[in-house]
Amino acid sequence: MPPSEGQADSGQESGRQPRTAEALAVAAANGVPVRVLYGSNAGTSQDFAQRIANDAGRRGYSPTIAPLDAAAGGLPTVGLVAVVASSYEGMPPDNAKKFMTWTESLQPGSLTGVRYTVFGNGNRDWARTYQEVPKAIDARLEAAGAERIYERGEANARGDFFGDFEEWYAGFWPAVDAALGQRTSAPTGKPQLEVQFVGNVRDTFLRQNGLSVGTVVVNRELVDLSKPDARSKRHVEIALPEGMSYRAGDYLAVLPLNPSDLVQRALTRFSLDYDSHVVLAMEHGDTFLPTGTPVAVGELLSSYVELSVPATRPLLEQLAEVAGDPAQRAELQALAQDRERHAAEIVDKRVSLLDLLEMYPSCQLPLTSFLQLLTQLTPRRYSISSSPLWSPDHATLTFAVIQAPAWSGRGTFEGAASTYLAQARPGSRVAVTVRPSNAAFHPPESLAMPVIMVCAGTGLAPFRGFVQDRALRAQTEDIQPAKSLLFFGCRAPDTDFLYRTELESWAEQANLDLRPVFSKAPTDGQKYVQHRLWADREDVKDLVQQGATVFVCGDGKNMAPEVRETCERIYQEATGASEADADAWMDEVERTHGRYVADIFT
Repeated sequence: MPPSEGQADSGQESGRQPRTAEALAVAAANGVPVRVLYGSNAGTSQDFAQRIANDAGRRGYSPTIAPLDAAAGGLPTVGLVAVVASSYEGMPPDNAKKFMTWTESLQPGSLTGVRYTVFGNGNRDWARTYQEVPKAIDARLEAAGAERIYERGEANARGDFFGDFEEWYAGFWPAVDAALGQRTSAPTGKPQLEVQFVGNVRDTFLRQNGLSVGTVVVNRELVDLSKPDARSKRHVEIALPEGMSYRAGDYLAVLPLNPSDLVQRALTRFSLDYDSHVVLAMEHGDTFLPTGTPVAVGELLSSYVELSVPATRPLLEQLAEVAGDPAQRAELQALAQDRERHAAEIVDKRVSLLDLLEMYPSCQLPLTSFLQLLTQLTPRRYSISSSPLWSPDHATLTFAVIQAPAWSGRGTFEGAASTYLAQARPGSRVAVTVRPSNAAFHPPESLAMPVIMVCAGTGLAPFRGFVQDRALRAQTEDIQPAKSLLFFGCRAPDTDFLYRTELESWAEQANLDLRPVFSKAPTDGQKYVQHRLWADREDVKDLVQQGATVFVCGDGKNMAPEVRETCERIYQEATGASEADADAWMDEVERTHGRYVADIFT
């Protein structure tokens, strides 16, 4: 996934944020409203929105934060409206659909007096619909008479995602202050976080991320690792916390721990032991880090902070300021100032702050500053690979274990969540929460509706849940479902044909026709799912004519765009349509009729 996304979209509006004494000193008499609205199915937009709301409070403004749908029907003419929104293949998030419908009918002049700005999250792999929703919001508000007080910003999940936000955000508050006639300042630039080393006292902190504790029940390998080039993929069953439920197609968000080797690298950099205990205190403002209670440094680095996020350009500038070696300082400054070089050498290679401290040892960054420069460890989303009809209080996950030479050239990169889950033995307690998928990404309510599913590798996960759901419903309702096709791509039939026995056992009940394709053992030139989809296009056309919905799950850089292109080719061949007409038809099928639904990961 992209990038991975943090806080759950609660759908509830929070109240006024607390304001620090320092911010009140510079803007105490004002309390001008700042209305922050977010639209996101997964949470990253809400994270950025929360950052804006928190900073507004610290500067003496009066912030509120809510989903975009909470503003459908009207926007305030006092203060600022800040919108942070995502697009999903050109479609609005579930908590922004009402707002988007409302903006379509806005008349010129209807939003006169509203002052606003927009920031958008997206993925350039989907060039055709990149930033479509944020762009539409920006244009519609302006057309209705609202005043844009700061240029629209963009973050690309395939690039320097967080750096894009920071670069846009650098000029945000000066523009807001000027537009609203205020004079505010940021909280003090000196390190606010204080560290006091104490004795060996262990006190585990309960981390608040809107998650509850589940229990691992089963953890098994799905791949024959004795085969050449085999890569580990695992099946984990988790007993959900009491009261937690899900639908087939939903996600389970898991809060991981950082890999132990990575944590040890950080401890070594600061000459600390895992059990060195500290007490953290904030002089001003808030922090996601635990304060006021002894906590092991190893626990801080394992459980609270992201250690492998690529370093942003502003972070490079801060490192340059503490570099003792002039040559290293100059190199860091050059990297920070050159966007293309930063993208190629830092973002694309996923070079983290810790990597940089090892690469530039003259940067004498204290532990306090290191912790403050890191972002909060966030939950990772996984498609649930089971149906609640199988077990309403248990869910299964299917995932690849990420372990490969680091693109930075510094050791081995281990995926935090996949490593954490792979090592979780039965009985292990894990922090989880269910997060809804795209409203359309669920099995059809009626078993009379045919289904076409296209996936590769662990993209099979939600479709295992779909097939299981249809099989169990057919058994319970004692009916024969409409036909379903499952196109599944993997390496070889004897290596990573995931869940082959289970899928074949459910095939009759679910009326499933399984269509595998193997990249290391191609048949008739068919190597990837798009090849098998094209070869079997007559069956595809037949089911589409019967009303089938096409579901796609997989890589957003290569697989998913090529599957979409193949579907357009099938339509062109069947109708004689031009390439442009086929593209327009796909848009109609996807956006208006909801019969082409993609769940894409980066």
